[in-house]
Amino acid sequence: MNKKKREAIIIILICNAILISLLELIIPVPIPIPGVKLGLANIITIIAIAFLDLKDVLTIVILRCLVVGVLSKGITALPFSLSGGLLSALVMWLVYKKTAGLFSVKGISIIGAITHNAAQLIVASVILRETVVLYYLPILLISAVITGLITGTISELTVKEIKKRGILSKFIR
Repeated sequence: MNKKKREAIIIILICNAILISLLELIIPVPIPIPGVKLGLANIITIIAIAFLDLKDVLTIVILRCLVVGVLSKGITALPFSLSGGLLSALVMWLVYKKTAGLFSVKGISIIGAITHNAAQLIVASVILRETVVLYYLPILLISAVITGLITGTISELTVKEIKKRGILSKFIR
């Protein structure tokens, strides 16, 4: 594949992930639980996992986290964003690529959401030097299943449509 076309696809995915993340910040979540959000940018991560290699997926996640962190939450939020984003992307990529279809895209999304929330709580525990924050894990795990299912459903439909139409086949692989 043409290197420039591949880079263009990656840039488009990065821009979409950033825009979705920023839009999600202004959409009120109808759940009164701090820290719970849909994680809609994960849709872009799953699309990248389905069509790109691990290096490209991690590049997309890192750049999204950095840009969104600087533009919205500040640099102090970067350890949380990067740990959750990178670990969940790595786990989802491994499950998607190495389990021979054992998990659906929805299942992979749920695994990613659980990993993301757990990673962020562990980082919070380390930074605060307090394990009490880990008591919040059951709430975040329940929300991860729900939000992972929502984003997974959207991702599954999107990946199927991209494959069906051959949208990226001209540019990737």
